[in-house]
Amino acid sequence: MQYLKKTQKGLSITSWIMAIAIVLFFVLLGVRMIPSYMEFHSMSTILESIKEDPKYRTVPPKQLRKIFNRRININSIYDFDQKSLKIDRSKGKTSMVLDYEIRKPVAGNVEVVMSFHKEVDWK
Repeated sequence: MQYLKKTQKGLSITSWIMAIAIVLFFVLLGVRMIPSYMEFHSMSTILESIKEDPKYRTVPPKQLRKIFNRRININSIYDFDQKSLKIDRSKGKTSMVLDYEIRKPVAGNVEVVMSFHKEVDWK
C-alpha cells in the first residue's frame, strides 16, 4: 500500500484530457457569446445617449427610429431586427424598449440562447 501512495501524484492523462476539454468548451462558449454582449452594450449606450440629448425630446417616434438605426450602423451592428425596438410616446412620456433574443451555434446542434432587454424612459 505504501508503494502505491508514493507513485500516485498528479492527474492521469485521461483526467488532463477531460480538464482541457472542459476549459476549451468554456473558451468556445465565451468566443461565441462576447460579441453579442458587446453589441448589446453598444445599443444600450446609444439608447442612453438619445435619452440624454435634449434635442430629441420632441422628435416623433419614426425619426427616433431613424436616429437609432443610423447610430447602430455607425457602430457596425448589422444583424439587428428592427422590430425589436419599440418606441412609445404617450402621456407626455417617451419610452424606447429594446427586447430581443439571439441564438448562436456552439458545436453541432448545440446552441446558446441569449436574451437582452433594455428600457429607457424620459419626459
